[in-house]
Amino acid sequence: MKILIIHNKYQSNNIGGEDVVYENELLSLRAELGVENVYCYEVSNDNINKLSLFFNIWFSFKHFNNIKRMVNNNNIDLVHIHNFYPILTPSIFKASKRSGAKVVHTLHNYRLWCISGIFYRDGHGICELCIKKKFPIYGILNKCYRGSLIQSVLTQFSFWFYRSTKVFDSIDYFFVLTNFQKDKIISLGIEKDKIILKPNGLGSMPSPIENKEGYIYVGRIEESKGICELLKVWKKLPKNFSITIIGSGKLERDLKEKYQSLNIIFKGKCSRLETLECISKSKYLIQPSIWYETFGLTMIEAMGLGTPVIGFDIGTRSDFIEDKINGFLCNPDTLEEVVKKSFDYENYNILRENSSLKAKAFENNYVTKKQIEIYRDIINE
Repeated sequence: MKILIIHNKYQSNNIGGEDVVYENELLSLRAELGVENVYCYEVSNDNINKLSLFFNIWFSFKHFNNIKRMVNNNNIDLVHIHNFYPILTPSIFKASKRSGAKVVHTLHNYRLWCISGIFYRDGHGICELCIKKKFPIYGILNKCYRGSLIQSVLTQFSFWFYRSTKVFDSIDYFFVLTNFQKDKIISLGIEKDKIILKPNGLGSMPSPIENKEGYIYVGRIEESKGICELLKVWKKLPKNFSITIIGSGKLERDLKEKYQSLNIIFKGKCSRLETLECISKSKYLIQPSIWYETFGLTMIEAMGLGTPVIGFDIGTRSDFIEDKINGFLCNPDTLEEVVKKSFDYENYNILRENSSLKAKAFENNYVTKKQIEIYRDIINE
């Protein structure tokens, strides 16, 4: 069995969860199947040429030919694509299929239906205006792609073109990461038989720390991540409730100025190792994202470090958090009450134990073996 893993990386100054998952899966699969059986093909948004992108975003003949050659020359059985936009384009789906390989695509976001990828619009909350439109003009009118009218026009037209040319029909199976996402994708029109639940795996982790204190938030500093709701609540809490904010984003400077307090510590962007160490030292991770999310890797990492999670009961959160069992589910209106309750929670050690148990189901060893079984089933159909 020979596998090709493909990924369009984000910019190196804005590494996302998809990049972390891709690297982890590649290393794990190579450890199980051997380097000689697991190939990779990757590009980076660091190398975007805007003029070239304008002409190639519709169908990249360069990457189409490269993938076709790679699949044929190495007798690849299955091609697994993570992110394809904007450099690779869906040309790689067609190239893989034409070469005789099975084609799998992990849906790390909802960009096939929403150009922002998250079904969320700043100032309006959850937004699904574009789902059932033949040409979803709202994505352009609301500048949903990176807040840019020009980029939104290009992105909306490119995805309209992809759908019109039925290039996604070359995908044999879609990997989804949670049950919530599976149900969501079915409601959006993907055939149930083409959807496979395959969660992300938990990579190498530092050792858990026993003596924990304080709370921590890890994520981009932007509206959809719920950071504004979180800090509004934190401002009202007693000063012995301390929270560390790890991450950067367009609201970082404004929020730093607005919430200057000894119990709100902005650490900015940190390395993955430093972030995990901070999570391990914290009593709780808070996940206040107000869009659906597709997985929640940070939550699983926290649980793996014995740190329970407090999260808004939106989208995928209930796939991981069991209220008062391994953490707490709440909403923006009850966050303050739940944080106060969590501070000296009498069953905290039980929360910790159950968090660790939950994370075991996502350990690399288990997830990778399951992934290889799925690959074999698809290839042997």
